[in-house]
Amino acid sequence: MRPQELNSTAGLRRIGRAAAIILALVMAVISGCQNSSSPPERPTVAVLPVEARDAREETRDLADHLTKRFRTILATRGEVRVTESGSAMHLSLAGLVPAEKAQLLGADYLLAGTLRREEGRLRLSLQVLDKSGNELWEQGFESPLLYQAQLQEWVLDALWTQLPLDPQGLEGAKGLVANCHYPDDGMAILTLARTGRRGGGPALLAMVATADIEAGLLHLAQSEFYFRQLGILPESQRPVIEKLAMRSLGRAAASCPDHPGVELLRLLHTGELPLNVENAADYLARHPNSADLHLAVAELYDGAGSHRRAGDHAGEAALLDPLGEMTQCRAKALLGRTGNEQPECP
Repeated sequence: MRPQELNSTAGLRRIGRAAAIILALVMAVISGCQNSSSPPERPTVAVLPVEARDAREETRDLADHLTKRFRTILATRGEVRVTESGSAMHLSLAGLVPAEKAQLLGADYLLAGTLRREEGRLRLSLQVLDKSGNELWEQGFESPLLYQAQLQEWVLDALWTQLPLDPQGLEGAKGLVANCHYPDDGMAILTLARTGRRGGGPALLAMVATADIEAGLLHLAQSEFYFRQLGILPESQRPVIEKLAMRSLGRAAASCPDHPGVELLRLLHTGELPLNVENAADYLARHPNSADLHLAVAELYDGAGSHRRAGDHAGEAALLDPLGEMTQCRAKALLGRTGNEQPECP
């Protein structure tokens, strides 16, 4: 081969290698753009019921309250998917080992705990488990009965780094604990009142006095709206139930106006807050883990003819409430629009 041909061949090879490198870089950039345009999958956290380890009714009530409080706080975080309480506390989970519970709930992490009362003190133990049931973290907490808000702040300080949560959200979560007088569970308020009458001290009685025991607060409002929505009551009783629910909700709002449950109930049940395609994203940013809100938004998009978006939100609702019969039925109806073949939801 002549020198000119050798030089020409070598030049073509160099050009070919350069073109291959450029093509690889272009493909990497395109792939990166595609990945950045797709939202990352949110890891799922299920808050299992805190177990009472003594026979006192007050301990059971407080364990239930702490379960709801931890779920409420974590559910404000958009970086994780937090299973709805109805699924995480479903009877079908009873007797299963953690790995089986995680599989049924589609959970990457389980938060579990136990609570015991001893001589006016609370002893709380919490664990984070992975989906295989392996313990990733465990810690015990102890405080006087009167200092439950402080106990919850200690829990948040320790727990926040054990889950894929944004550190910037910790102070806001603490604020929710500090600024609310147990508006999410009427039974917790009654427990504090009973304990106070048996010598809990003036500080406890003063705290109880700031809450509205009679109303039942958000716990009662949610129940009343739920029964009204199910339609299991006679038509003549529904106005009474609605009036009671609105009264409970109003008193809950007075006790803790920033509680996320207050806005959700007003948004989904009372008509006080408008929900439409234009403001749906704002509400979802504040309540990213409400299956009911995702279903409501899905129905909005479906009515507007945006069936892909409707399907996305229906699918998210199904993931948030995997054992919820009504949620699954409504999500299936939205995901499977096939003419007249629509399931009848309970």
